[in-house]
Amino acid sequence: MSEQELKLHVPAVAAAQVEKALKNAKCETISLRAMYFDTADRELAKSKIAIRLRLEGDNWVQTLKMPGSNALTKLELNHSRPSPVLDLSLYAGTPAEAALLKLAKPLELRYETDITRLYRRQRTRKGTIEIAFDTGVIRAAELELPVSEVEFELVSGSPEAIFEIGKKWLSQYKLILDLRSKSQRGDALAQSAANIRRTDTATVKNAVRDSEVLRFWAPRKARAYEIDKQDSATQALVSVTTECLEQISANAGALAEIDTLGVVEVGRPEHVHQLRIGMRRLTSNWKLFTGLAWLPEQQVRDELRVHLSRFGATRDLDVMLATVVPVLNDAGMPAMQFSSHADGATPHDIAKDPLFQQWLLRLLQWTVLTPTTDPVAAIEDDAEQLQMDEVEDAQSADQAQDEPTAVEQSTQAAAASATAGAASQIEPIIIPLTPLPHGRPILRRLLEQRLNKWNRQIVRHWKTEDKSDIEAYHDLRKRIKRMRYALNVYEGLRPNCNLSGYVKKLAAAQEVFGHLNDMSTALTFFSAHTQTHPGAWFAVGWLTATLESLKHQADDALTHIPAKIRYD
Repeated sequence: MSEQELKLHVPAVAAAQVEKALKNAKCETISLRAMYFDTADRELAKSKIAIRLRLEGDNWVQTLKMPGSNALTKLELNHSRPSPVLDLSLYAGTPAEAALLKLAKPLELRYETDITRLYRRQRTRKGTIEIAFDTGVIRAAELELPVSEVEFELVSGSPEAIFEIGKKWLSQYKLILDLRSKSQRGDALAQSAANIRRTDTATVKNAVRDSEVLRFWAPRKARAYEIDKQDSATQALVSVTTECLEQISANAGALAEIDTLGVVEVGRPEHVHQLRIGMRRLTSNWKLFTGLAWLPEQQVRDELRVHLSRFGATRDLDVMLATVVPVLNDAGMPAMQFSSHADGATPHDIAKDPLFQQWLLRLLQWTVLTPTTDPVAAIEDDAEQLQMDEVEDAQSADQAQDEPTAVEQSTQAAAASATAGAASQIEPIIIPLTPLPHGRPILRRLLEQRLNKWNRQIVRHWKTEDKSDIEAYHDLRKRIKRMRYALNVYEGLRPNCNLSGYVKKLAAAQEVFGHLNDMSTALTFFSAHTQTHPGAWFAVGWLTATLESLKHQADDALTHIPAKIRYD
């Protein structure tokens, strides 16, 4: 069977309210004690499979879960058991059979969960939802991780019902999106327990324990995309968006201290950095797929810029105080004290802000509910696209606004036709259904065309821009960064392509432009403090001279970027 559920973390301050909300209507309570199994090498976890035996009240249930079609869906196989005996023969002839037959080592008990569940069902306009509030612990050897989460599972109806009620609860109780399953957290906890268990002395054990705390809540970095070459553009965009969302929410969870509030502080500047990388990847992907795939609604895309800017304000100051200021001090700048978060909004505050969490939830909703078919193809053939690119390069039209989607282009064409023929007979527009040629790598071709266009815009940037304007350098830096993120998508579609030479030169340019941006940001900061900190004038002079040198380095790095991308 297929299971669709949304899970939100319940902060300690909201637990009593959530419990009261469930008890206001008829609800039930059940004790759930589960044992999770895997090999010593985590073979199941690596395949994103979880197997458990769970005592539900007085009944044992054996459950296997596998990934489903989207982030909300899982394939779930349940079997009643007379006792706590794991029977793998039950999976013969199921989708799990192949993965289980490949196991190189025997299964063993890895971790356990001890949960008290308070639950009830609720009908909405679009479906029936089971709401369950889980509290308890995940346990691996001597390690325990608290659990406090509310799950919204679809019983019947549309998945829209999950988001409809989830959004209300998130706003009312200030809940936090957590995409990690209990099995994911348990697997990571079991790894930590195994690492600690290998140590001999108490002193070493304590040191390892501290390092495992940092590893468990380490910043979640970007992972390679996995795109099926047969996917539509929209399916590919959903896939890459899901990866970005996981990166963003994992780092936001650490910053919000969802597991650790009041115990140990794990959120660090690197979490902010990785979170922002995830958001920038999203921005690049939306630009890359504009006109090719369905995009999230405009409000969702606009809000990303707002949240990115809020996190960026804290990140830019952290970077400057940690990297630029020491260089200035070594150069002779008088010592000065600055607050790193002058507006009072810390990364912790922003990460748990309901407005940011609602944005994450709407983005998750888009990955689940968006249609997988593409809008009308915006690019018909290579020759036509080449002509379009040449016109766009000359006009630099896309610098001011996003390209219209295919649907918008069709709507505009229809509006123009209707206006022209208002006084005469209306001529309807019919878009024919044109089958795709068999075996044609349509998505690959469309992406290559767009990447080629972006590369030309980078190489020809100074034909239309003024080098005396620092913003022109910033714009070019953004284009280079966007290109690198877009190439990751292409590599996800074609993992065996050979882009290393091009990427290396692009990365070298990005490093120089990034350093230039850091110094420019520092110059703006110190220029604003010259009245209150006279020593800031030293920084202004030093940074101004440094920027001129960096501009020349950036210009030189740009000359090494090839005029044409070679994909093989």
